[in-house]
Parts: sequence; C-alpha cells; structure tokens
Amino acid sequence: MFNIVPQPNEIIITGGKRGFQLNEDTTMTKVDYIGEFRDFVKRQFDIRIHRDSEATENTIVLQLTDEIEDDEAYRLVSRDGCVYIYGRRENGIFYGLQTLKQLLMQGNGEIPDMYIEDKPLYKYRGFMLDSGRYFWTVKEIKRFIDLLALHKINVFHWHLTEDQGWRVEIKKYPLLTEKGSRRSHTNFGLKPESGFYTQKDIREVVEYCHKRFIRVVPEFDIPGHTVAAIACYPHLSCFGRHLKVATHWGVKHDILCAGKEETYRFVFDVIDELCEMFPDKLIHLGGDEAVKMRWKLCPDCQKLMQKEGLASEEQLQHYFMSRVNQYVKQKGFTSIMWNYDGVENTDRLDKDIIWQMCGANRKNGIVEKELASGRKMYNSSAIPYYLDFPYGWTNLKKVYEFEPEMGENMFGVEAPLWTEYVPTMKKAEYCTFPRLGAVAEIAWSAKEDRSYDRFEAGLPEYFDLLNAYHVHYATMKQAMPSFLRGKCQALWFDRRVLHWQGLHNLVDDALVEAAQKKAVKQP
Repeated sequence: MFNIVPQPNEIIITGGKRGFQLNEDTTMTKVDYIGEFRDFVKRQFDIRIHRDSEATENTIVLQLTDEIEDDEAYRLVSRDGCVYIYGRRENGIFYGLQTLKQLLMQGNGEIPDMYIEDKPLYKYRGFMLDSGRYFWTVKEIKRFIDLLALHKINVFHWHLTEDQGWRVEIKKYPLLTEKGSRRSHTNFGLKPESGFYTQKDIREVVEYCHKRFIRVVPEFDIPGHTVAAIACYPHLSCFGRHLKVATHWGVKHDILCAGKEETYRFVFDVIDELCEMFPDKLIHLGGDEAVKMRWKLCPDCQKLMQKEGLASEEQLQHYFMSRVNQYVKQKGFTSIMWNYDGVENTDRLDKDIIWQMCGANRKNGIVEKELASGRKMYNSSAIPYYLDFPYGWTNLKKVYEFEPEMGENMFGVEAPLWTEYVPTMKKAEYCTFPRLGAVAEIAWSAKEDRSYDRFEAGLPEYFDLLNAYHVHYATMKQAMPSFLRGKCQALWFDRRVLHWQGLHNLVDDALVEAAQKKAVKQP
C-alpha cells in the first residue's frame, strides 16, 4: 500500500500485469515543466530521464485530455511497463508528477500495475509567508515554493509590508525600501534586520511560482501595520509624527490617516506598482489590528466621518477599505482582507471583498451572517492553522482533525506562517512541517478519504519525502508533544508579552492625546 500526501481520492492496485521500472532507459514525453521532476529523479535515484516526443517502452507519458473533468484533476495509470498521467490542464499533470515522486520513492523506482483518480477538494489551497518581520532571500523563497508545489499548494500569499519592515520596491516612493526595510534590532538578540525585494526579484519569484502552477497574492497591509511606511513618510499618519521602523512585536497605534486625500494617493500609487508585479488578479489589503485611537483625535478623520455620515471609527475603516477596494476593482483585481475582531456591522464594507477568515468573530455570528449574504471566504483559523504557534498549542493531530466549513462561499484553506518568532529558515521549516502535510490533505483530499490514523501510519514515508528535500521538520515526538512538554512550549512562546511594548503604547497614547488637547486650546 502506498502512503501519499495528500491522499488521492482513489487508488487501485490491480496487479497481475507488468508494472513500471525506473531505469537508465526511462523516457518522458516532452513538456515544458518536467525539469524539476527530472532533477528529483536524478538526485534521488541517480538516473537521468531522457525526453522523447513518442511514447515507447518504459516511458512516462504526459497527456492532456478532455476526458478529465476538473482543471486540477489527474489520472495516473501504470500498465505494460509505462506510466500515463492524464490531465485536462497542465497543472493537473503537474500534480500527477508530485504523486509519482512519492510512488517512485516508496517502490524504490518500481510501480505495480495500478490506477489513481484524483482531484482537489478546495480550489484555493494556500500558504502565507511573513517576510515583514524577517527578510528571506530569493533563494530561500524559491526553496519554500518547491515544497509548496510538492504538497499541491496552489496559492503563495506573500506578506510584504509590516511595522517592522517594508520589503517590496516601490519606485515612486524610494524611502520605503531605503529606510523602511531596516530596523535597528529585533525582539530578541538585539540584532539589526534589513532587506527588500527589488521589482526584478519579485518578478523572478512570481515566474518561479507560475512554473509550478502557484498563484502569488501580495499583501499590502493597511491601514494598520504601517509604521515602517510612516517612518519614511510621516505625513501619511494623522499627526505627522516622526517614528522609527518598529523593532518589537505587537500591535502599534500609529496607522495611516483615513481622513487625508494624500493617504489614498499613496495607497493607490503602491497598488499601481504591485499590480504590475503580481499579475494573478488578487491583492491582500490586510485590514487587521488597526487601533483607532489616533483617528478619534484626528481632525481630518473626524471631518471625513461627518462628511460621509459615518457613526464610528469602525465605519471609517469600512469606508477606507471599500474605497481602496473600488480602486483595486478598477485595476481588474479582487481584494482580500482579514476578518478582524470587533466587526459588528458590515453595511459600509463592500461585499465583494474576500475575507481571510482567521477565527475572529466566531462568537458573534458575523462570519455566518456574511457567508449567508454571499461574501466569499477561505479558512485560516488561527487555531489550528497559524503555523508559528507551538506544537503544544496545535499539535499535528489537532491540525489534521480540524474541519473547515464547506460550501459555495467558503472556497479554500490557507495556513499562515507569521515570523515574529521565526528568525531562520530552519525554524520556519520546523514550524511548517509536518503540519503543512496535514493542511494539504485537508485542502485536497475528500472527507471520506481522510483518516488521522492512516495519515499517522504513513508518516515514515512522508518523512522520507521531506528528507529527500533536506527539510528540517519536527519529529513525531516534537509534533505530538507530551502534556508537560507542550505546556513548556506554550510558556516559552508566551514570552511574547515581554516584547509587546504595551506600556510604551499607553505612554505614547497619553502623549499624543495631551498634544492634541493642547493644540485645540491654542487660538
């Protein structure tokens, strides 16, 4: 029996006939995207597969056919010494090749007479990498992309702007990367952190993803999480305060001013350049953790609220997000935002903004109400899909057994990796794997085909696959920690509060409020 991650819908081992044997004479039919597969076989089996336009003896045949109904589905057949992979589209064949890798490894190059019919459960199967807190090189990003493709993940959500760093070159605003990409030190270790992606870098990564049938969604987080931008251009904030790029983790109270036209001009200019770099017609606008204390004191924000008939600063944010969304739509793109805590009434928020459902508002019924009204969402519930959380909070079994909603408007699953506590790629891989294997299976495999016991039994083969890519994954003992070990992990992770700067926020708020009161009193 083969243990494939994610588990295919149907596997039938017929037997009785000659199967396929990988050897020096193996050939593949010519297509543009087999290079990585051939490299894998050379690395793993020391065999260089030849390319041939004809299907002959001992051939891996890749063939497009309208007989496959789903665009991402594939059919894999091993018979009479050949392997045939059929797909309606090229991405289906590509996914069949990812399955073939695992078959070859588990069969030591030999595959019996067999048949696989497979297609994904969700159309959106995503992974988010936070490059705002820590900068990852293009080489490191590409390595992660290869691992996403191996798991049949088809969306790379790239978190590029943060309080702690602005990572994407915007030519109209050069200070964003000249100054905003650097912070003097990090939460711990007191080490400086810097780096950004040129527009050439961005296009290189996007092209790399597209060759692996992965769409790229940039995140330009607004109006909160913008201290790095405000440090470069103070006029974007309510009071023109001169700030430094944030050093520490935690929610910051200085955000973009929603009452100034120049703020919207800045946002639109950034979107213009992002849309040129990221052609997949999706852009994430953040929208989370926007503390509105500055807006309450800001004359410009209050004037706009009065003009537009907005009853609260919460409605002002909905106005802000909707106005930006209208611009995004004019560009031919679709907006995404986090469904943040505190939303009670969404009448002012455009219904065509997709929500990345992170677990907020599950008690007040807003998520269910929005789904019923037609808002599209995909599930990124913090518990269990935030991969930076310690295994003591979300062990492997909890990730696997979580049941995301199904339905026409809940169309996908995404696992984010926030990096406040992930300063190295080794740590990133430890946090992500094997949990991403569980997420991939939930996103791909039909519910009736899933079983944690079967998944756990197949982990040795899955770990062999990760070893082939030299992944620094968590061992089973680490991914399923004991009660005591789990508690220690949780306590260690909770040291975040020591780096939150909550007292700094309180003092800073008092200073801003005092300054505004003084300004109002002056004639």
